[in-house]
Parts: sequence; C-alpha cells; structure tokens
Amino acid sequence: MKTYLMHYTMENGLKPARWLIALVVFLSACNGKPERKFIGYPATDAIVGLASPVQLQPGNSSFRLSEYFVPLLPDSLKMPAGLQYELRGDTVFISGNIEGPMDVIRGYAGGYGYDIPVKKSNRRPLDFVFDPGDKSYKTVQLKGEFNAWNAASTPLEFDGKVWKTRIWIDPGIYQYLVVADGKEMRDPANSEKQDNGMGGWNSVMRIAGPEESKMPFLVAEKQEPGMVEIYTTQTPKRVLAFWQNRLIDGRMIRYNGRSMQLLLPLEADTMMRSYLRVWVYNDEGLSNDIFIPLEKGRPLTRAAQIRRTDKNAMMMYFMMIDRFKNGDPSNDFPVPDPEINPKANYYGGDLQGVLDVLEQGYFDSLGINTIWLSPVTLNPDKAYGLYPDPRTKFSGYHGYWPIRSTVVDYRFGNMDVLKKLVQTAHQKNNDVLLDYVSNHVHEEHPVYKLHPDWVTNLYLPDGSLNTERWDDHRLTTWFDVFMPTLDLSRPEVVEPMTDSALFWLKVAGIDGFRHDATKHVPLIFWETLTHKIKTEIIIPEKRMVYQIGETYGSRELINSYIGTGLLDGQFDFNVYDDAVAVFARKEVPFSRLEEELRESLKVYGYHNLMGYITGNQDRARFIS
Repeated sequence: MKTYLMHYTMENGLKPARWLIALVVFLSACNGKPERKFIGYPATDAIVGLASPVQLQPGNSSFRLSEYFVPLLPDSLKMPAGLQYELRGDTVFISGNIEGPMDVIRGYAGGYGYDIPVKKSNRRPLDFVFDPGDKSYKTVQLKGEFNAWNAASTPLEFDGKVWKTRIWIDPGIYQYLVVADGKEMRDPANSEKQDNGMGGWNSVMRIAGPEESKMPFLVAEKQEPGMVEIYTTQTPKRVLAFWQNRLIDGRMIRYNGRSMQLLLPLEADTMMRSYLRVWVYNDEGLSNDIFIPLEKGRPLTRAAQIRRTDKNAMMMYFMMIDRFKNGDPSNDFPVPDPEINPKANYYGGDLQGVLDVLEQGYFDSLGINTIWLSPVTLNPDKAYGLYPDPRTKFSGYHGYWPIRSTVVDYRFGNMDVLKKLVQTAHQKNNDVLLDYVSNHVHEEHPVYKLHPDWVTNLYLPDGSLNTERWDDHRLTTWFDVFMPTLDLSRPEVVEPMTDSALFWLKVAGIDGFRHDATKHVPLIFWETLTHKIKTEIIIPEKRMVYQIGETYGSRELINSYIGTGLLDGQFDFNVYDDAVAVFARKEVPFSRLEEELRESLKVYGYHNLMGYITGNQDRARFIS
C-alpha cells in the first residue's frame, strides 16, 4: 500500500489573489495518483546558484537578501512557525527558533516563490571550569576550535577557588587549550589529548549530540525519466526536497516502505542542467543531504555527461608558476642581490611553461580538469625579509607581494600568454583558477603610496607590533612590515580592490579564484566581490565562476565565509592534517580520520564544494 506524504497544506505564503486557485489544485491532486506537473518556475532564476541554508544562532540571526536574490530583491517573505523577522534595509534580522532541524523561508520575487533552507540552532551552554590547584594566576583564557583559537574572546573569571566561563557550543569534537598568564597548557582535568601536527598536543572535548544510528541516512536508489527514488534508513517525520530553489510539495512525493519516489517538475525536462537536493528528519535529527545533478530531467549517470562548468566535478592541480617549468628563458630575471639564497630567488618558471605542459597532455594524463595558478600579478624587483637559518632574504618568486593588481609579472610572461593558456585549457575541457591576493599589498604598490590611510595600523594600542597576529587580530594583522594589510572594512577600499579582482575574470577569461588569506579579510569584501561577479559575469555572460578560500582555523570560522552570497568553498585543512597523520604514521588509527571527516560533513554538508587536498604551497611535502 502506497501513502502520500504531504508537508504543505498550501503553498506557504501565497498572496491572497492565488489562494483559491492553489486550494482547488491541491484538493484535486489529493484524489488521484501523484503526477508530474509544471510548478511555474521562471526561465531566469532570481537566485544565482542554489540557496545555501541559513544557519540560525542562539537568540538572534541575520542574513542579507542581496546574498541570495540578484538582481531582483523579493517583495515579501514568509517565515516558518517559530521565527519572527524584521527587515532593515537589505538585512533580515531573525529571532526565535524552528521546531524541527530544518524548515523553509519563502521569498517572492518577480511573481515567483523561492525557498531557502533554514537550519535550527543546536548550540547549547557549556560551563567550563579550570582548577588552578595550588597555583595562582592573574588571567586565564580558553582557546580552541570552538572560538577560532582566539583566547582573547573567552576569558575565565575567578570565584576565589576555580576559574569559570560559559560557552555556547554545538555537539561535536573540539581541540582546545587553557591559556594561563599567557602560557598555553592542556586541561589538567581532561586526559584525552590529540597531537596538533606541529609537535605539540591539545586537549579534546566531546559534546554529545543525537544518536547517529537513530537518525535517518539517505541513499539514492534508482531513477527513471522525471523520477528519483531515495531510500532512508529511518522513517522520516518530514521530507524537504528542493528542485533548484523550490520545495517539492507532498503531492509529488510518494512512499513505498522506506523508499521515497520524488517526481520532478516538468520544467526540469527543459533545462540542460538543474539540481535536486533532499534532506529528511525525524525526532533524532537531520539526515545527510542528497545532491543529484540533472540533465533535461534525468540524473547524470555517466562521467561523459560532466562538463567543466560542473563545480562539483573539479579535480585541481596547483603549481607555483616559477617552480613549474621554464618555457621562455628570455624572461628569466632573478633578483641581483647577494643576500638571497638561490633557493629563495626566481627559478625561471613561467606561463609559457604551463601552456607547454598543458598542450602536451600532462594534466589529461593525471585526470586533472582544473588548473590552479599561483598569483601572476607584478611583484617587486628587490629582496625583502630576512630568514635566520640559512640566512637569506627573499624575492617575490611566489607572487604573493603584489605591487600592481592588474598587471602580469614580466617574469611570468604577459596577458597574451595568459589568455592563450586559458583558451587552450577550455578547449581541453579544463578550468583555470587564479590565486588572488586581496588581504594585502606590497609597500611599493600605488594603492599604498597614494592612500597610506587605506591600511590597518601596524602597531596595536598597547604599542606591540601588529604582525603575524593570526587569531586575536586576524582582520588587521600584517604579514610583515613591508606588506601593509588593506582596511577592507571600508567601502572606499573595497570598491577598487574588488574591481581589480573582476579584471582577471573579464580580461583573462579565468574561471574563478583561489583566495589567499581569506580569514583575514572582512565579510564585506567577499559579499561585494561575489555580488559583482554575479551581476557582471555570471548573469550577463552565463558563465560559471568558482571561488575557493584559504582559512586555517575552526570549522565554524571556515564555514562563515561560505554561502550563496560568499565563497563556494574553502580548503578543509582539518581533514588534510588528520589524513597526513593517518597515512604517514603507524601509531595514528584510521578512526581519527573517519571522525574528522564526519565532523566536516556535519558542518559543510555531505555534498559540498570544499577543497580536499593532498598538499599545498604552505605545507611540507607528504614524504617529509
């Protein structure tokens, strides 16, 4: 016997003029077998890409409408039960919480409804106590994966016997340290520890959540034209299936035991690429997500159907251009400074070398379809910095010291070679990502010379140097005294610098960016850049643009830069660090990597656009 799951009594939030029609359609649909139908979806979506879930926080939450709706903002919103909202300009301020783990916010734009997933806040208070024993301290702080390793954000108070604080935290596994009078130590009351990959150890706390074995887990079973069947390990309380940015209502879902048959809207048959996303939940919690790309209403089943514009299919290869291949010896110009160790000088690698290797089919032989280039912007002609052992200055061979933001470094070639490289890559069904530096410029950059007030302070209020303060001053710290950090919290700085990034998309034709030092840049920069990319590139040119960031820190911090109006993903260094430990060291069990991967999938989703890497330019080679 088949039953029909209905989680919409009507289309929530329909305008009064459509209410009667919707009710008649709903009643007639209940009387017969579910069937495919047109749902009334526009040819041009008001949301670029797929709407990422809004994550509620304890108390109040917010999101910007322009992060989701481009270029047309919605004229009304419908919140699920339990949520109230206030609109202030472009920002939606939300209070309350939803009953289940996930629900839907509906917005109406251009006469059509769009559904944005919203996730419940699972944070809970945790009272942390540190017993100093017979020792006396002036200050005690807590740093860990739950506060982006920023000890200053979590001070403890002394009650005469012990030090205490309350933190709000999601269920999960967290590494942490106690900081007493500036000295880091493991928690003496906690015996569980884990090495930090750098020769030290952290304490580990475990915050229990729902019993995973009782939570539903989804598996895609089979497909027919216009239908996808999904199996769930537990009987769901609610199904949330999204085609594009519209929730599929209960009239197009049918049950057969624990299998769900999802009927796709007829509009799917007219689109070369659309997407189905599915979650379910029961009283224990939210399931994994199912993500199914569709080609004219049919799920992709063959690798040949994957195109280079499918972001989820990217296999990335990174090269430091200077160290890859010297294709044009005529542009070899090492810095003539005797204080530079030859290993810290230019080697001669260039864009022509990358192009030669591309044309020879090397990347094809590796199964690569995405080439990530190190920065190509012009770097200084002099040596900077000083490393003690072996004593050496450095050249800008790596590309991370820009003195021009829209000029190809002559040691790497020119714009014509870069364009040819990109065009050749596209002919071979490859994408090209450019490493882009937005956080800082070199002191020789015209922006700094013309606007010295556009940078953050080199010295902190206490007189200390604001360099390499990666956590406690992450949005203002300088990397070195000759690399001013731009104050990208100011619109007058954000505007020209986002235009500089856009230049490479427009002129060179690249397919996206790897963004350097993402966590050191305020969100307004990423919001502005992504909005410009949508309005000036993706919509008018119907192009794919992929953006991946680089952030070392907690999953919460990493995830805060990912979303519909922000970056597509970031590199998951937490999984990378544990993978290195597991595969390189006999004493580290595979359970550690499994545990770390599960934590990542809980935060970023089972089908995410994160970068899972085997190495990069900042880490030692695996063999070492």
